[in-house]
Amino acid sequence: MLLHALQGGRRNFASLRSMQPSHYEVVVDEEVADEAVRLIGGLQTTDGGPTRT
Repeated sequence: MLLHALQGGRRNFASLRSMQPSHYEVVVDEEVADEAVRLIGGLQTTDGGPTRT
């Protein structure tokens, strides 16, 4: 509280409205990989859709 008062009530960090990941990685077992691709197939992506490697 003392430090806050000495700084004149200013924050010493930048506030963010939200954090959003730039991408997600989904890791599944080989046995369910085709089902996982089918389930996420309807999601919107910016790089052309889900891929299986």
